Amino acid sequence: MRRIARRTWTVLLVLGCVAYQYLVHSSLDSERGTPLHLALTWLPLVALACWAMMRSRHKLPWLVALCTAGALVYAVDLREPVGPAASAGISHAGAYLLLLWYFGATLMHGREPIITRFARRVHGTLSPAMEDLTRRLTIAWCAFFAAQIAISGLLYAFAPLSVWSLFVNLLNLPLLVLMFVAQGIYKTLRCPDGPRVSVLQAVKAFTQDASLSKGAEAR
Repeated sequence: MRRIARRTWTVLLVLGCVAYQYLVHSSLDSERGTPLHLALTWLPLVALACWAMMRSRHKLPWLVALCTAGALVYAVDLREPVGPAASAGISHAGAYLLLLWYFGATLMHGREPIITRFARRVHGTLSPAMEDLTRRLTIAWCAFFAAQIAISGLLYAFAPLSVWSLFVNLLNLPLLVLMFVAQGIYKTLRCPDGPRVSVLQAVKAFTQDASLSKGAEAR
């Protein structure tokens, strides 16, 4: 029963994120000050602030970052009624910058690549071929995160706002799914006899890794 409730909550959360991104994209021409405009503008920042206040050990940096993001969204929205788009863009860039740093830091000399760590946590001992493969996958994910940030910035600077919003909002999740599919195909081609990891296992390993890292910092 608890597993069903957890999966139901996960599905509802994903559907809610998809619905929010669709509403942001479809409300680019909405007037400033309407309830929908205000809700879409501040919902992600308020949600992130609540999460940071409840879960983060270092609340002050989060508070400064979120206040800065809120001020930037407000300043952009004063020029044009694009608050929801600005909020979504800042959330998109912030999330991928954080992931790029989190994955990329593990590629430094003397550290274990994060996907290698994930695989070892799920499967135990890894063959040299799997260690090399998981390192390459860590590099590939870093390239994906960097490409997301770069393409978003270029589209915002040079393309119509609707095109940028299409990339940031509507194509965000499909591109993530496509990256997971590409990862699976690459692993099958390079190591057809290697262990398999589902998307849910990967997300669980990532969550456990973040929790363990936070515990290590506390000690």
